[in-house]
Amino acid sequence: MGERLLIISDKQEDHELFREILEPRGFGIEWSGGFDEVKDRIIEDTYGAIIADYDLIGDLAFTWISLLQETRSKACFILYGERIKPDSISEILQKGAYGFVPRSMIPERIYDTIIGGLDNRKAFIEILKMIDEQRYANETLEGEKESLKARNQELAFINRLSSEVAYDLNWDGIIPRILNSGLLTVLEPELLSILYRIGSDWTLSLHVSKDEINRETLKRLRRDLVGRYSSLSKEKIPLRELALHLYPQTTKVSASCPLTFSRPWILPLSLAGKPLGMLGIVPKDTESFQKGKEELISTVSNILAMSLENAQEYHRLKEMAVTDGLTGIYNRKGFRDFIQREFQRARRYGKALSLVMIDVNGLKPINDSLGHLAGDYVLRELAGCLKNSTRKSDIVARYGGDEFAILLPETEMREAETLVKRVLANVRDYAFDWESERIDVKISYGISTTAELDKGEEEKELVQRADSRLYDAKRARDSLYSASGRA
Repeated sequence: MGERLLIISDKQEDHELFREILEPRGFGIEWSGGFDEVKDRIIEDTYGAIIADYDLIGDLAFTWISLLQETRSKACFILYGERIKPDSISEILQKGAYGFVPRSMIPERIYDTIIGGLDNRKAFIEILKMIDEQRYANETLEGEKESLKARNQELAFINRLSSEVAYDLNWDGIIPRILNSGLLTVLEPELLSILYRIGSDWTLSLHVSKDEINRETLKRLRRDLVGRYSSLSKEKIPLRELALHLYPQTTKVSASCPLTFSRPWILPLSLAGKPLGMLGIVPKDTESFQKGKEELISTVSNILAMSLENAQEYHRLKEMAVTDGLTGIYNRKGFRDFIQREFQRARRYGKALSLVMIDVNGLKPINDSLGHLAGDYVLRELAGCLKNSTRKSDIVARYGGDEFAILLPETEMREAETLVKRVLANVRDYAFDWESERIDVKISYGISTTAELDKGEEEKELVQRADSRLYDAKRARDSLYSASGRA
């Protein structure tokens, strides 16, 4: 490959680890343990990637990211370390760093992160090249005023679009931001559509120039975009799970609206040949649209692809921060985020919200008799059992130790009790087999719902009620076992 990499760290073991992983793959490794020369090396701009130990450099990362952007450096900036908060990761990614690799995951992830960063920068270099070419055209085509005016509009649009979305990590409103950048002044589309995924959730965002869109036209457009993506990626998208975002939000889907849209001009959003999504445009004037717009649309797709990859990487890192490493479900932090949001939503719209707290009975004896690996096995399998017993809208989390929480949006107490019965039956019927040993797993639970709360009580009271009932159930069970002579 021949790409030069600059490693900024004062740890010899880091130096040896990166050489062991990267040099056999053709990378040239250079080392910097001090800060004085880093600025000169960034300005030199001869590196494919700069990889820095955040535990060493701290907030200097922001200074160096700004310098990379000011000098239009072709190097991507990657951080690693262990003493960093999730909020700091988010801020660094928003400022322009490509990625962050936890120190413990360097052997597994650093190579793929570098490759992704290099591909990301290649797309960025193409964008810079396009801007430079258009700037040159702006200086040399003075005699062709109308053409120059159009090119100026396109250049201004590309600059605004790059500024608006290049490092945007929230794609919920991607279409409005594209429109705010001036798309309608350079393309005048009848319809603009973007198919994309963040995490496991697929979304189709549409902007329609009319007040209505025909239902059959919408189905055809969705089929075309999904079909093209699937043929490129060999990945099937479940249409029933495809969320639809319409802009303007007042646009109606109607059976009576006539079929006015021709087949869309569809381009993949891809980096290094890997499809990430699809861009579909239906022009008002197909003939004029096809003359000289290919380069502009290609540049737009490159900008969106780079932004989408950044958003996907940010989502993945954010999920890591709220996911329990043992069970793969949400951890306590993730649970707190969800319950705060769902509680406020339930109060705002007058909806019910129920909470189930669950505790594993007798996990300590399992650990004592079979070992902690067996206890970990029980927790992992139980988490899967809880996920399979709940709805897609429910949130399952490991609250701590052997305690789990299930948050049930728009669910009354009676419905929550029905769900718990299903959970109990599934746990009872599940075969917890550990090294030919059948483990008898039982759980206790407590349920609370917002309908029980007094005015002014918040989500912490919802948790306290469910927790109190859980421990009442455990005490009752322990008393019953004691009375029957069982441990």
